[in-house]
Amino acid sequence: MTTSTLDRPVPTLVPQRQPVVPEEQPPAARPGHSRIRRVLWWAACLICGGLVGLVLAAVGTLRGRVPSRFRLGVVAVGAAAQLAGAGSFAVVGAVADFRPCAVRTVQPPGDAYGTAAVSGGGLWEATRTVVAAPVSGAALLYGVGKGGELYRCDNGTTAMVLDDGVVRAGTMFGTVFLTDQRMEADTPRMRSLAEHEARHTDQWAAFSLAAGPAAFPALYALDEALFPGAFNHFERQAGLEAGGYDPPSDCPSIAGRLTLLSLGLLAGSVLVVRHRLRRPSASKRSGKAVPQR
Repeated sequence: MTTSTLDRPVPTLVPQRQPVVPEEQPPAARPGHSRIRRVLWWAACLICGGLVGLVLAAVGTLRGRVPSRFRLGVVAVGAAAQLAGAGSFAVVGAVADFRPCAVRTVQPPGDAYGTAAVSGGGLWEATRTVVAAPVSGAALLYGVGKGGELYRCDNGTTAMVLDDGVVRAGTMFGTVFLTDQRMEADTPRMRSLAEHEARHTDQWAAFSLAAGPAAFPALYALDEALFPGAFNHFERQAGLEAGGYDPPSDCPSIAGRLTLLSLGLLAGSVLVVRHRLRRPSASKRSGKAVPQR
């Protein structure tokens, strides 16, 4: 081996640089479009979940949370159904042939309940009509499909008289009363029933405004399961005698109170267990050893 061979320089390999292709960036959302989508999302949450839904949507948006596709789909379908029901209520109310209701509701002396519920007119009556329009439209379509007779009452409600398909003396859906009772006779019994059902309309509207159209039927069904019949708090608030209920001797029912207490204890136990299970996981994330007990 010669010296010249040892001193020969080693060739340096220069890596070839590949041209850098810029990644495609998604088009930036315009501020105006972002605001429109935000407003539409809030409006849909308000329609489906009332003021509670609006607050939750606003808080999530302010925290930068993006709703999932499933949640977007559910809220969109729910809002579309509500708008369709409200539209049917407006259409049927405009083209249907209403008969005059002979029942004239008069607020009893000393009754502190909302005047608009029994005397007609006022801001609250207009508000509850708009808020309860989706479920009222569904009830009107059901009644018209069964060939019912429509009566317009002076307390802002509508009576749909059917031959069958009603529960008890009737059921209130929004501002529409589905009943099998004839509305031609102005009797004390019918006046009391009209006042009772108008108060159910207030309950529908108040809970729908607070937490969406599903809030009142869900709470009513839960209360009916724990406190059936005359023990139901919604029926008591609307007036038992006016609704045709016999006032119970023991109020509220002992069975209902025990069941409610059991559910409260069960819910408290679940919350305590979840809190205790979350503490070790939080300690592990922070790098601290979990003390052994």
